[in-house]
Amino acid sequence: MKKIISMLAVAVMAVSALSSCIDDAEVTAYMTPDVKNEIASKDPDKVFAAAVAGFHSDIQSYVYTNMSHNYFGQKSFDYLTSLMGNDMIMTGRFGMSLYHYLFDYWQENYNPTANRWRQYYLNVDNANKMLESISDDETNPAVLKYKATALALRGYSYLHLSYLYGLPYYMGADDTVWGKGQKYDNANTPCVPIVTEDITGDQPRSTVGQVYDLLMADLKESYDLFVQCGMEKTASPTDIDGCFAAMYLARAHMIKHEWSEAAKYADVIIKNVPIMTSASDILQGFSSLNLPNIVYGCDITSDNSTIYMSWFSQMDMFGDGYAAIGVWRAGFKPTVERMGATDIRRDWFVTPDNYDRLAAELGLNPIIYYQVGPDGGGLPWYQSCKFIGAGRSNVSGGYGSGWELGDYIYLRSEEAHFIKAEALAHMGDANAVKILNDFMVTRDPNYAYTFSSKAALIEEINYQKRVEFWGEGLEYLDNRRLNIPIDRTDATWGADNNHFSGAKMALTQDDKNFLYQLPLAEMENNTALTEADQN
Repeated sequence: MKKIISMLAVAVMAVSALSSCIDDAEVTAYMTPDVKNEIASKDPDKVFAAAVAGFHSDIQSYVYTNMSHNYFGQKSFDYLTSLMGNDMIMTGRFGMSLYHYLFDYWQENYNPTANRWRQYYLNVDNANKMLESISDDETNPAVLKYKATALALRGYSYLHLSYLYGLPYYMGADDTVWGKGQKYDNANTPCVPIVTEDITGDQPRSTVGQVYDLLMADLKESYDLFVQCGMEKTASPTDIDGCFAAMYLARAHMIKHEWSEAAKYADVIIKNVPIMTSASDILQGFSSLNLPNIVYGCDITSDNSTIYMSWFSQMDMFGDGYAAIGVWRAGFKPTVERMGATDIRRDWFVTPDNYDRLAAELGLNPIIYYQVGPDGGGLPWYQSCKFIGAGRSNVSGGYGSGWELGDYIYLRSEEAHFIKAEALAHMGDANAVKILNDFMVTRDPNYAYTFSSKAALIEEINYQKRVEFWGEGLEYLDNRRLNIPIDRTDATWGADNNHFSGAKMALTQDDKNFLYQLPLAEMENNTALTEADQN
C-alpha cells in the first residue's frame, strides 16, 4: 500500500506546488520533522492550508480512472451506492451506472474498487503527513484546528473504507424486522490495512474492530479539539468543523450499537444546525449552500465545476447532463406511494397524481410520462425531480444556464434527527416517537405515528429516512448495518415493481456483491498481503 499512496502523494505535491510560490516550496521542500514542526507552529497556514484545500478538492471531484463520468469524489459514492439498494430505479440498460445497479462491480480488477481505495487512502496519507508535522504537546489553537481537520478526515476516510472493503461491526440489530442481531458480530473479521503517522510501510489487513478503534478515536479527538478551538460549528458550511466530526461519530456509533453515544453526537448537530421547514427550501433542488440545514458542503463555481462528470449531470433531469438525455433516475413505486398524500416530498417524484400540477409548474409538457415498457420511449413515472442544479425556481418557463453550478451537499442536519430517533427506539425510549413526529410534521402536516411495537417503530423511522435521503447514499449504509435485504422481485411486488427487468434481483447483505475486493494493484504491491487475504 505504501508504494501506492507514496506515488499519489508525489502527484498531489506536484499539483500543490503549482498553486504555491517558489519561495515557499524552497523553504519547505526538504525539512527534518523538527524544523517542519517549528514552522508549522509559527505559521500553520503556510504548511497546512494547501493540504486542506486538496482535501476539499478530492472530496468534490477525485477520480483515479475515469469511467464514463461516473466518478467525481464523494457525491459519486452517494449516487452509485444508491443504485445498490431497493429505492433507486434505472429505467433501461444504459451503460452508465448499469453494473452498479446490477451489483456487479465488486471485483479486484474493476475500476470502482481502485477509485474508492485510492481516494480514501490519498486522504489518509495527506492526513498522516499533516499529523507528522504537529508536535504532540502543541497548544496553539491555530495549529490545533489543522490537527482536528486531519484527524476528522482520516476518521472519515477509514469509515468509508470500512463500508466497502469490510463488513459492518454489527450487521443487524435485535428487535427489528430484519434480524440477526448482535450475535452477528464482525469485529474480528478482516477490514483494511491501517497506516498512520506512526505506522508506515506495507501493512496487513487489520480487523474491523481495530479499524473502528482508530477511526472513532480520530473522530472523537477531532471533535474535542474543534470544541477547544471554538469551532464546534463555524459560520461557513464549507468548513470541516466539530459538526462534521460529530456526524461521522454518530454514524459509527450506530453501526456499533452504541445508541446513547450516537444520540449524544446527533444532538450536537441538532443544537447547531436547523432543518429545512419551508416548502421553498424543501423543494429548492438541494443545490444551494444558502439552505439552512447544511452541515458540510462544497461551493461549486465555474472554476471548479466538472460539468458532465458531476452530481447534477447524473441527477438533474432538467439540465444538459446525462440525467436529462436518457440516464434517468426514478423512485421505486412502492416507496413513493407509501408516502402520505399530504407529504411534500411526493413532489420530489413525478407521479400520476401530481403530474398535471408539476407539468404546469415545471414545464414538463409536452413530454409524456408513462411506465416504460419493453419498447422504451418517453419518461418513466416516478422520475425524480429532487435534485436541480440551478434550483427549482429557475425551471419554470425554461431552465436556462447554470445547471452545472449547483452546490454539493454532503451532510445535512435532517440525518441527525433520524439517528437520534432510531437510537432512542433501540433503547426503548418513548421519546423516539416524539422526535419522529416532530420532524415528520415539517414534511407532512397530517403525520402522526402511534407506537405499536419496537420493531415497527424502527422500520418506520428507517422508511421515512429512506424517503428523506433518497439518492443521497444513506439507504446503502443503513441496509448494511441493519442487514436489510435487497428485494426487487415480482414475486414480492407484482405490478408495483418498476425496477428494470434485468435488475429484479434478490440479495442478502451476506452476498459477495456488497463486499468490494481489495484492488489488484494493492494485492500485487503490498508485500504484507497474500492471495488468502482477498475478500
